[in-house]
Amino acid sequence: MAILQVKNLHKTYGKIQALNDVSFSVPKGTVFGIPGPNGSGKTTLLGIISDILIATQGSYTLFDENPTAYHRSLIGTFLETPNFYPIYLPLKI
Repeated sequence: MAILQVKNLHKTYGKIQALNDVSFSVPKGTVFGIPGPNGSGKTTLLGIISDILIATQGSYTLFDENPTAYHRSLIGTFLETPNFYPIYLPLKI
């Protein structure tokens, strides 16, 4: 079982290409890191997997299924800017 499988992800911001055909798999039971210099697309990639950003092209699966909010709750990411999901933090006014 692959915890995460990324297939041909692309992300562009106008003329800027942040991700270009990124593909990899993270098998169950492994520790996985994404090294790279500033501006190489690491945060963009994690933003897509966390459902904060939308890929221009490509796809990914979590736990061998199409990702859902439940699947995303089983993984952890730490991005530069905190983002919160309203579904987990309901506002009561």
